[in-house]
Amino acid sequence: MFNIQDPNYAKRSIKIFIFTAIIFLITFVLAVIFSPSIENFKNMTDGQHGNIARANGLTKVWEYIINNGFKVPFQMFIFSLIPIPFLYFLNLVSTTITTGIVFGFVVHFDFDKGIIMVLSSIPHTIIEILAMCLVISGLYKVSQSIIRKISNIFRKTKKQNLSFKLALSNVFKIYFLIALPLYILAGFIETYLTDFIYNLFI
Repeated sequence: MFNIQDPNYAKRSIKIFIFTAIIFLITFVLAVIFSPSIENFKNMTDGQHGNIARANGLTKVWEYIINNGFKVPFQMFIFSLIPIPFLYFLNLVSTTITTGIVFGFVVHFDFDKGIIMVLSSIPHTIIEILAMCLVISGLYKVSQSIIRKISNIFRKTKKQNLSFKLALSNVFKIYFLIALPLYILAGFIETYLTDFIYNLFI
């Protein structure tokens, strides 16, 4: 449909998403059991989406898109150009762990309201994480093509080089046609649906 020339792209995206879900569940359970103090929790979350939290309506949607839809994917792309395997996973892992800790803390602090908050936040969280997984799946090939070219310099028996141009083309298609629309959808869901679901059960 999107003419992405990578036969393993979908399977790799699913594997990354499952890996992320496992990290989230482990972090969430540990945060529920060993929840940090309120002071440590505030220090840990200070600066996380600060402008987004203070904004409202379409302004909040726009701030979300700027931060999560543009800045974060650009950071991941820059990391993928550095010839260190899986460095571009940092944003995904840090987002997943932070989310797991936040969810675990609110459940530990107030079980009833915490569960409602988690359930109301799940839709936009899943979509945001999925968008990141899709981008990372494409960046895997970009990083692999760079690392392969560099490693071949030091090999006596050369391995077949991977096309950096093709990998880059696939990433742009993935980002603009799939991931960015998901980020935009997540922004609208976080702004309008999350509070609606939360207030529905409070």
